[in-house]
Amino acid sequence: MTRTGVIREVCGDGFARVEIAMRTACGHSCEDCGGCAPGSRELVVRARNPLDARAGDTVTVTSETGKVLGAAALVYVLPLALMLAAALVCAAAGGSQTVCAVCALGALCLGAAAAVLLGKLRQKRSPVEYVITRRFSLPSVGNNTI
Repeated sequence: MTRTGVIREVCGDGFARVEIAMRTACGHSCEDCGGCAPGSRELVVRARNPLDARAGDTVTVTSETGKVLGAAALVYVLPLALMLAAALVCAAAGGSQTVCAVCALGALCLGAAAAVLLGKLRQKRSPVEYVITRRFSLPSVGNNTI
């Protein structure tokens, strides 16, 4: 996956902290519709800095797509799959709608907790690595002609 961000801090170990603006799924301004959750709209990542970019530079940051998609699948699919399985097993066992709903909700919560724990374990074992792959240069102000 490739994202554009701004370097906020250069670390002395060949890494930099890059702030990436998060985009909404709908592509609109969250302030206008109020449909998105409030809070930070930026993601700060620690990225390898082989281009020796400096603080304030606009850069392209690349990460392994497979790892990012795997993490997303873990967070979204696991809880939903457990919820669906619990509802189907409960219904097959002859449980009432209320009992099936409670079992499904419990399985959803269990799946969410498992996804968080598995995500942390996965991040420890094989963290997503971010790399600065491009540095954008701004045109010099004094050399512009009209």
